[in-house]
Amino acid sequence: MTVKGATTLAGRLAAKFGKPGEFGLLFPTAAVLAEADLGSIGLTRARANTLRELGRAVCCGRISLESAADPESFVAELTAIPGIGEWTAQYVAMRALGEPDAFPAGDLGLLRAVGEAEGRLTPRALEQRSAGWRPWRAYAAMHLWMMSGQVKIRKGMTR
Repeated sequence: MTVKGATTLAGRLAAKFGKPGEFGLLFPTAAVLAEADLGSIGLTRARANTLRELGRAVCCGRISLESAADPESFVAELTAIPGIGEWTAQYVAMRALGEPDAFPAGDLGLLRAVGEAEGRLTPRALEQRSAGWRPWRAYAAMHLWMMSGQVKIRKGMTR
């Protein structure tokens, strides 16, 4: 799923299952997502199951979206949920948790941005190349997206 597709989905989730808040709609809680009829907003059965399982994992405390004491464990727990891959887990760690070393090495924009300077890269090669950027790879990713035009700044929002 693209970031644009995920943004559309998040809007549908908030509209259907969220609650009004002081500044607009609040995103539905994990408990609501765990039980929601997500097919009603056009999700496939597999994606609906993934979101419900994520909601259950957050509700029972297996996954915390507030912070991650150990980012590697967070990524491992998230990717243990069927339907959530490495790219998504790294992106969530980067954007939601503010993990400064999260790095979605399989991102096409990153592969292209670095590949322009170094030739065609695989995610594994980019992961190896990014080792020298530790522990700030998330900042490198944002910089590469910005330089390649993958990130657009609009009203204080990115990506």
